[in-house]
Parts: sequence; C-alpha cells; structure tokens
Amino acid sequence: MRLLELEFENFKSFKGHVTVPLGPGFTCITGPNGSGKSNITDAILFILGSRSTKLLRARKLKQLIHGFQEGSKKKTGPKACKVSMVFDNSDRFLAIEKDQVTFTKGIRLRGKDTVTYYLLDGVKSTAGEFEALFSRAGLYATGYNIIQQGDVIQTSLMSGTERRRKIEDVAGITAYDTRLRSTRSARNSVEADLTLLKERAKESKRTLAQLEREKESAEKLEKIIEEIKENEMLLKFRTVFDYEAEIESRREVVETYTKELEKLEKEQIKRKAEIEKAQTKFGDVENNIAVSGGNKARELQEELDKTRVAHALAERNSESAREELESLENERKRLNSDYKHSSKELKNLTYDLDKGKKKVKKLDSKVAAKIIRLNELEGTAADDSEVVSSQRENLEELRKDAGELEMQRHRLEGEKEQLEIQLKNAEEQLVRSKQWFESIETDAKEADFQLKDLEVGNKSAAKNLEKIKEKHGLALRTIEAHQKKISKIEADLRNDSMKLASQEAAQRAREEFGGYAKGVQSLLQCRDNGQLRGIIGTIAELGRVDEKYATALEVAAGARLQSIVTEDDGAAAAAIDFLKKNNIGRVRFLPLNKVHSYKPSAHALLISKKEEALGFAQDLVKFDNRYKDVFGNVFGDTVIMKTLTEARRHLGKGRMVTLEGEVLEAGGAMVGGAAPRTGIHFGTSERDNIDELRTQIKSLDTEKLQLSSQLGELLEEAGKLATARQELESQTAAFQTRVTDYDGRAEEVKKRLDEANEAVKIREGVIEALQGEIVERSNLLEKLEKDIEKSAKRIGKATETLQAVASGKSSKIIAEMQISLDQSREELATEQAILASLDAKVDAMKSEVGRLKGDLELNQNEQKEVQGKRKLETQNAKELDKNLKALRKEEQEKFKELKGLRDERDELHDLLTNLRSEFSTKQELRRSRKHAMNDLKVEIATREPKLVEAKARIPEKTKTPQTVPSREKLESDKESLDRSRNRLGNVNMLSLDHYRQEAERFDEIKKHKRQLNDEVRRLDTLETKISNKKETKFMGVYNSISESFKTSFKEITGGGEAWLVLENEKSPFEGGVTIKARMPRKKLYPVEALSGGEKSLVSMAFIFAIQSYDPSPFYLLDEPDQNLDGVNTEHIGRAIALQANAAQFLVVSLHHAALRESDNVIGVFMGDDGVSQLHQIRDVETFLSSLPVEAEVGA
Repeated sequence: MRLLELEFENFKSFKGHVTVPLGPGFTCITGPNGSGKSNITDAILFILGSRSTKLLRARKLKQLIHGFQEGSKKKTGPKACKVSMVFDNSDRFLAIEKDQVTFTKGIRLRGKDTVTYYLLDGVKSTAGEFEALFSRAGLYATGYNIIQQGDVIQTSLMSGTERRRKIEDVAGITAYDTRLRSTRSARNSVEADLTLLKERAKESKRTLAQLEREKESAEKLEKIIEEIKENEMLLKFRTVFDYEAEIESRREVVETYTKELEKLEKEQIKRKAEIEKAQTKFGDVENNIAVSGGNKARELQEELDKTRVAHALAERNSESAREELESLENERKRLNSDYKHSSKELKNLTYDLDKGKKKVKKLDSKVAAKIIRLNELEGTAADDSEVVSSQRENLEELRKDAGELEMQRHRLEGEKEQLEIQLKNAEEQLVRSKQWFESIETDAKEADFQLKDLEVGNKSAAKNLEKIKEKHGLALRTIEAHQKKISKIEADLRNDSMKLASQEAAQRAREEFGGYAKGVQSLLQCRDNGQLRGIIGTIAELGRVDEKYATALEVAAGARLQSIVTEDDGAAAAAIDFLKKNNIGRVRFLPLNKVHSYKPSAHALLISKKEEALGFAQDLVKFDNRYKDVFGNVFGDTVIMKTLTEARRHLGKGRMVTLEGEVLEAGGAMVGGAAPRTGIHFGTSERDNIDELRTQIKSLDTEKLQLSSQLGELLEEAGKLATARQELESQTAAFQTRVTDYDGRAEEVKKRLDEANEAVKIREGVIEALQGEIVERSNLLEKLEKDIEKSAKRIGKATETLQAVASGKSSKIIAEMQISLDQSREELATEQAILASLDAKVDAMKSEVGRLKGDLELNQNEQKEVQGKRKLETQNAKELDKNLKALRKEEQEKFKELKGLRDERDELHDLLTNLRSEFSTKQELRRSRKHAMNDLKVEIATREPKLVEAKARIPEKTKTPQTVPSREKLESDKESLDRSRNRLGNVNMLSLDHYRQEAERFDEIKKHKRQLNDEVRRLDTLETKISNKKETKFMGVYNSISESFKTSFKEITGGGEAWLVLENEKSPFEGGVTIKARMPRKKLYPVEALSGGEKSLVSMAFIFAIQSYDPSPFYLLDEPDQNLDGVNTEHIGRAIALQANAAQFLVVSLHHAALRESDNVIGVFMGDDGVSQLHQIRDVETFLSSLPVEAEVGA
C-alpha cells in the first residue's frame, strides 16, 4: 500500500484544485516559513479523522476553507473545501477489492454552519467507514506514524509509565486489562457473597438444634395419626370388597350363562350355516352331475392344447440356444488364437522398433557431426566477402528445408502403411461378415419353405372350424368383454376404496394439523381454499416412508418436517407477507426454483457405505423426483444407522440417526432418550373428494352386480358352443403346434439376417473410408517426392557455387565431405523410413490386439446370456412336460367323477335331515337359560348403588391395597391406636415442618457455599493465567522494540548507544520504561539530561524501532530535524532514507541534508496573493546552489 497523491480544493492556503504527487520512498516537502508546508500535514490529519481543530491549527472548521474570514460580508469567495488521498492498493492492504482507492473528505458552508461529507471512490460514505478502513490498515490521526511540528522531542520527554503504555498499545494487550478488571470484580463479588453465607450457616445450625427436641414427640404422634388414617381407609376398602364379592359371585353365574348362551348362539348360527351350505352343496352337486361331461371336459382339452404348444416352443428355444452356444464357442476359439498370435507379433514389433530408434539416434548424431565439420571447412575456405557468406547461408537454409521435407515424407509413409494394415483387417472382417450373412440367408430360406408347407396343412384343418368358431368366438368375445369390465370395475373398486380410506385418514389429520405450528396451519388452510397460490405442501405431506424407518427419518428431519415447499420464491414471499400482516408466526420455506442440489461430504459417503449403515436419509424417503433438491436440503449429510452401538464407531465423522431415534451430530454431540416421535409424521398429501368417492363406489357395485348376472347367462351359452368346437380344435392342435414352432424360428432367423446385413454394410463403409485416406496419403507422397527432388537439385547447385568461390584445395575437401554427408543422410533417411514403418505396424497391431480383446469379452458376455436363456427354456420345458402328464392323468380321472358325484348327493340328503333336528332341540335350551340370567341381573342391580356409595367415601387416586384384613381385626386395631394417641398428650406438630424447612435451608446454604468456594478458586486461576499471558505478550514486544531501538539509535547517531530499561524487571507493569543514551564520544546520560537535538535523535530512534515491529504504510514527519545541528541532520536524513526502503516517508524539512537524502522533493512557496504554490524540484543540487551559501531553505 502506498500514498500516490494528495488533492486539495480551496484548503487553507491552497486555492482551487491542487495535486501533490507523492513518489515511493522518501519524499521531502520544503519551503520558506509560512509558505504553507504544514498545511499539507493538516490536510492528511483532516482526512484521517482528526476531531480536534486545534490539531489542524484552526479554531473552527470554517477556517479550513481558503480565504474564509469570520464576520466577512464578502460573498464571492469559496464556500467549500475538500481533500483527497489516493492510495495504491494492489497488495489489498486496505480491505477493498480495488487496485487504487480514493478517500475524499470535505466541508460545505450551509448558512452559519458547516456540513462534512465523505466519498469513497466517488461514492457517498461515512466517517465510521473511513475510520474502520484506516484502523484495519493501522492509520490514525494520533498514531505514532504521524509527528507534527515540535512533537518529535515529546517521545523522549515521556514519563517511564507513559513510555511503557505506548509499548502496551503497540503490543495490543489492553484487552487483557479489561479481562483482569472484570475477573477481579467478579471475585470480589463472590467473596462478599461467601462471607454472608457463612453467617447464615451459623444461624441455621443454632435453629436446628432448638427444633430437634420438639421434632421427636411430633414424629411419634404423626406416625400414630398415619396408622389411624390407614386403618380407617382399610375399613372403607373392606366394605367395598364385601359388596364387590357379593356382586361378583352373581356376575360369575351370569357370565357363565352368558357364555353358554353365546356358545349356543354361535352353534346355532353355525348349524344354520351348515344347513344352508349343505343345501347349496346339494344343489351344486345336482348341477355338476348335469354338466360334468360338458364345460369341464372342454376346459381340460383347451388346457391340454395350450400346454402342448408351449412345451414344443420351449424345446425348440432350448435347442436353438444350444446351437448358438456351439457357434459362439467356435468363434471364441478362433478369436483366442488370433489374440495370442497378434500379441506375440506386437511384442516382436516393439522390440524391432526400440532397436531401430537407437540406430536412427546414432546415425542422426553422425550426420550432425559431419554437418558441423562441413560448416567449419566452408567457413575456413571462404573469404569474408558478402557473396560467399550469403551463399553459405543460402546453402544451410536449403539443407534445413530438405531435412524437413524428408521428415514429412517419413511421417506420410508411416501413416499410409498403417492405413493399409487397417484396410487389410477390415477386408478380412468383411469376408467373415459376408460368410455369416450367406449362412443365415440359407437358414432363412429353409425356415420359410417349411413354414409355408405347414401353413397349407393348417389352413385345410382350420376351414372346418371357421363356421363354428364365428359363433363361439362372438360368445367368447362378449364373455371376455364382460370379464374385462368386471375386472376393471373390481380394480377401480379396490383403488377407490383405498383412496377413500386414505382421504378419510388425511381429513382427520388435517382437522388437527398433526401438531403443525399456527403459521403452518394457516398457510395450509389458505392453500386448500385457494387464497394463496404456489404452495405445494409441507415436507411431511410430500414424503412417504416405510414404518420401520419412520422414527429415524422424522427425528432426522426434526422441525423441518413443517417446512413448506413452494413453486418459486415469489410464492414464498407472498406467504411471508401474509404471515406478517396477520401476525401468526414464522415459517421456513423451500422454493423449488432456488433450492440448490446438495452434495454429501466425503466423510458422510464413507459412513453410508458401511455395512451397519442403511443409507442416506434422503434415499429412504419416497417422493416425486422434482422434490429431490428439497429433501436434500432437509436431510443434508444425515446417514441412517441400525443401532446406537454401531453408530458410535463413527461418532464425530458425520451426522447419524439410529432406527430408534438417537442422534449423533458431526461435532460429537449425542441426543437420545424416550421415544422422540411427535404429532407430525410423513403421510399423504392427496385431497380427493370423499363424498364423490363414496358415490362412485356405490355406482360401481351396482354395475358389477348387473354384469355378473349377464355373464352367467353368456357362460351357459358358450358352454354349449364349446362342446361342438372341442373335437374340431383337437384335430388342428398338432398343425398349430408345428406352425408356431417354425414361425418363431423364422422370426429369429429374420432378425439374425438383418443383423448380418447391417454388419456387412458397416464393414463396407469402413473399407471405403480407409481406401479414400490411402489415396489421399499417396497423392501427398507423390507431391512430396517432387519437392524433395527439386530441393536436392537446388542444394547441389548451391554446393557447386560455394565450392567455386572457395580455394582449390579446400574445394576438393569440401566436395568429399559433402559426398560423405549425403551418403550418411541417405542412410539416415532409409533407417527413418524403416522406423516409421515399424511405428505404424506397432500402432496397427495395438489396435488389432485391443479389438480382439474386446471381441473376446463380447463373446464371453453373449455366451453367459445364451446359457442363461437355455437353462431357463430347459427348465420351462421340464415343467410343461410335468403339467402335460398331470393333465392327461386328470383327463382319465374325469370319467370316475360322475359316480362320485351321485354318491355325494345321497350323503348330503342324510346330513340335512340330522342338522335340522338338532337345531330345534338347542333352541329350547337357549330360552330356559335366558330366563334364569335375567333374575340374577335384578339382584346385581340392587347391590351396585351401595357399592358406588362405599367407593365414593374413598378419596380419588387412593392406591388400592393388595390385601385387606377382616373387619373384626381392623376394628380391634383402631381401639388400640386411639389409646396410644391419648397417652402422648399435647404435641407441637408444627415443629416437624419447621425442622424440615430449616434442614433444607441449611443444606442449600452448604451447597451454595461449596459452589462459591469453587468459583473463587476458578477466578484466582483465571486471573493468574490472564496476567501471565499479558506479561508474556508485553515482554515479547518490549524485547523486539528494545533491540530495534539500539540498532536505530546507532545508525542515526553514527555510533552512539542507547537502550530501554525496565524500572521493575520482576513486575514490569508496576514500573515504567526509561531510556539511557550515550552519544558518540560522550558519557552515558539519562534521556532527560540530553540536549534538545539529542532528545530528537532518541525520539526518532524510538519511532523507527516501533516501525520495525509494527510497520505503518506511510509516515508523516513535520520538521523532525528542527532542533538538530548539521551533523545530526545528516544522520536523521540518512536514517529516514534507509527506513524508506520498507515504508513511505513524507517529511517536512528546511535542511539541505534531508533534501539530498530524499527520493522526491516538493517545494512550497507563497505567492504575492497569499496563495501557496507547489513546485516539483527535479535537480536538488541546482536548487540548493541557488540558495545563499550556508543558508537553509527557510532562511
């Protein structure tokens, strides 16, 4: 951070707009006394926030405006002034993300008052913002980095305590003082409370001793009174128990009769049902006898035909899978052989390639050496003429171009060879694809021929069935339509019944709102009645969960179950406005257009993959996918675990919730205990109309009844038609089985044929593309060969020309060297071509090995798939074969069924006769038992009011005793207790309460006393700890500043010594910090005994020492060398120049030494009109020479 420039506008002695450019390092501001130099210092103080007009050398802020005079009636002068500081903030020393920052502060006249304003980069700001930014950067109007005129010596004149506090400010330990004061105040307060408690404890102990004697007599009487009360209560219970026993004995008889009657009732209902069942069964058997040879026989035949067709298809599919497996296995063996061969060839080619690379590298080095030798010969032979030099450079350029052309040719040849290898592989694959295609095409023709032959036979058989099928088909279609309608109605009934139950439950839940907050209830009501748009529902409504996860997921969501999901943030804003207007609480909203997706942390992912984890909470909730981000926001990283024991293994690594509702937070906290489920649960958000559902269910029931009646009639008619059709269908079954078999095979062959044809087309396309690329490479090679030939001719001609201008003997040597070089280059080109060819072959072979490996993997996957298919079809065929045998057996047993039905009809007739006789006998017994039971109920009714009256005498919530003595024993005990009470006489019963209260008070005092003693010890420990930290921090800063002070003083004085001394080393804060100094070639003196100039040097050294510990971005010193002689002025100048390497210094000075040491000099001069003028002094020495000899600037 650096101050780039200051800008004034009508500030004090500066009129109009003035810019003061400030360079880096040491800037010196000079000029005669009264010229306005210190007004620059005042400007900086003004903007840094000085609240004292005295520091700004003005009685009022108005006087900062140029030309302002109190009471003047002149109206044409300036009415405002402002100052701007421009900082370079590229290092972001200021907490603003800009490379350059401008602070502006100004005042304006408004009537008799002034208005102060602040601008930050031209934008309105405040004094607080300025102060905060400057404070973070270490800039203060009263800071140690700003020394006003005459204040330099004040640092050395500080008292020891003031100097120590200055170091404390630098160390920033004032916060420790605040904490110490707070701790000591708290300890004093606790000690006062402790003294008071000790007095209270003594008083309480005396009172307890006095009450002890009275308490013993009162306890005895209290015990007797309790026993009397217990005796009276037992007598009341005895009365109740007696009444209850009388009533209970009668109730037992009533209950016995009731059970007997209930049993009789159930038996009679059962007998009645058995009679009805036997009657129905009798009718069914009669019907079965009539139709046994019709419908059932037909159904059995249909089942047999279907099973035969399915069995044939399963066997054919199994055989087809076996053939396909054999084909795939043969292909696998061929691919495996090719893969091994190609891998071996790739290994050999890789070896040859590595060997070729080494040879090419060796030849390349040889050619490079010859080129260097040839250049040396040509350079030696040729004179220094421009023609020879130009010719040699031209030859080198031609050779370079020729080399590049050779490399292009090698690359193209390698690419062409690689493409040719790929073409060869593609052509081989095309041949195999065509062979596969031809084989499948043959199979397809054979399958078509067999299928047509079978279809002819099937048509002939089907003609005979056509007429009967038409009638039977119509009947079946009608039956099927009715069955579909009934099935649909039944499905609709089930769905509607489930919806009705769900809606009724949801309605009840909504009436109570499941424990929702008042605000949530209001918003859901507004949603339901259409008052608010865009509200979808709560998290609890939108999620569905399994019961076993419900507790864990509801605990994991917590209060967020009540969060309301909205279509967008606009709907959420409208809902918030509604809540505010009606003052009905706060609600959490989740707008779908703003909620971001949630990505789990790495720790949570690791936990979720553990065996004991059930998964992320979000994944265990069922919801519409559009709410995915919403539920991610609700649950976050939460993982659902099985048990607390398993979850504890990962405690502190992520948030977990167990199935029983224990919560383990990522920070290590654990929450658990009683069942956590509340009135808010995951449920359904459907809100269909219940009345409409009920009406719809009733309508569906009526329609189902009508259709069932019609279906019965249709089934009877279809049975008659089916009997006639049965024989004809049996004849066509065999044909249909074979047709279906071959039809399936034809479809499969056709599919394979299409696949083979597509493979051939793909291979042909690949070959065409490769041929095109090969032609393209050939054309490029042909053109390149011509370019290489032309280049060789140009090189030869250039070589002859160069040799012609060289000396005769050298020419012969150069020619021989050129021939040798050409031979080596040709040999290198040959090897490079071989290497390019090998490289292309290696790439092609790698591609081939990769392709073969992929084909092997594909073959293996296909074999697994076909094996699974074959296994499934084989099992299916076995199962169908088993079914066929069962059906054939059932067909044989049908013939035996008719005889069994007739025998069953005779047995049912006898059963009906017996059941009806037994039913009449039991009805008579039932009437007699009912009459006796009514008499017993009358007796119970007369005793129940007496029992109620006896119970009323017992207070509510009184615990019933497990055992109660006899009435005689209780009355005897009562007399004995009365005698014991009379013997005790008068007793003060209040002493018991007084003693208990005083004992509790004494225990509370002792407990509070222990707490206060613990608090005193804690505060003592805390005070010691804070004091130690404060002293440690202070001593660290003190030692650092002390060392820097020694160094700074030595540099400033040119060899002097000075150091800081603690007045009390054992307790630094009970003493101050003094300074001792020894000027060069002088005795040691306390700082108070030094001259004014020497004190200034001490002060400057102290400021520089603080700067080394706590650097400031810039320093402003107003005439720090005011009281110094020439030698010390030079010391100060050099010291400031040295410090300027680390910080920016703005120094107001009149001395030549300061001007010479500075990096930039600004002159300030007062014009005849009383306005300060600025001049940038470029040449300091010229400026100084223009002054009178031995004169300073201000003289």
